[in-house]
Amino acid sequence: MFFFGKKKAEPDRTKEEAAPKADKDGLLEKASELIRKLDTVQDKKEKTALLNEIGSCYFQADEKDQAIYYYEQSLEEDRQLGKAYTDLLKLYNQKRQEAAEAKDDEKLKEYMDKVQGLMQMSKDVLRGKM
Repeated sequence: MFFFGKKKAEPDRTKEEAAPKADKDGLLEKASELIRKLDTVQDKKEKTALLNEIGSCYFQADEKDQAIYYYEQSLEEDRQLGKAYTDLLKLYNQKRQEAAEAKDDEKLKEYMDKVQGLMQMSKDVLRGKM
């Protein structure tokens, strides 16, 4: 893919992508345990941190839809720039690319809109409009 006239290099496989199935199962089990904790948490910051951790487990396990769900919940709880924001941006771009390859214009537009929404959120946060 070309951005600003430069060819973007293929990313190296990360540890998470190369992780054996046992590691993925461990991440999914950890996410399940954290989800059970979620109902007992009342503090907004603690809940946001827990949602981020759940999203991160799913992200590392390459469970994109689940990671997106929990990261979106985190940003609804507390609109801040951080891990949820950056991982969500990566996930939206991956889903957008998958939609483009599948020639699914509806999904492509959906994820382009989501990327634009995140970009607007970052502008709002930086301008103090939250």
